[in-house]
Amino acid sequence: MMNNYLLTLAAGSLLLLGSCSKEEVLPQGCPIQEVPTTAITGWDASPYCFATPVADMSLTQSYVVNSASELQAFNHCSSVPNIDFARYTLLIGKTKTAACSSVKTQLVTRSCIQYTYKVELAAGLCQASTEVLYYALVPKVADGEKVVFEVVPPS
Repeated sequence: MMNNYLLTLAAGSLLLLGSCSKEEVLPQGCPIQEVPTTAITGWDASPYCFATPVADMSLTQSYVVNSASELQAFNHCSSVPNIDFARYTLLIGKTKTAACSSVKTQLVTRSCIQYTYKVELAAGLCQASTEVLYYALVPKVADGEKVVFEVVPPS
């Protein structure tokens, strides 16, 4: 009887531990550091200029742009920012929201295994479905380095 109780307790503990969300474990000595961003001046960026429309609110589009030709391939408008792609990488994305949303906060961090671009959106005052464009200009990201986009929808 006691063995069955212990077995049930052990199995329940394993199920509980196994159901926790798994975060990527960083190696020892691998701190997460904030990545400086540079402002892009003189650019009237519009979500409707980039790539294709976002089909629904569960989807996002994310791009790591390392050249002017890559940027032009996504940009369907004539307004193009002047970026020195020898020194910088443009992280850019868009998503669809239900409430005239805008970017509330954004932060780019780097660990020894990846870059993370986290964008938090704020709800607007209307109920119209809109596409929100977000971007950050960061020091050059080397080819092959992993970039993760985390978009937090309005609450």
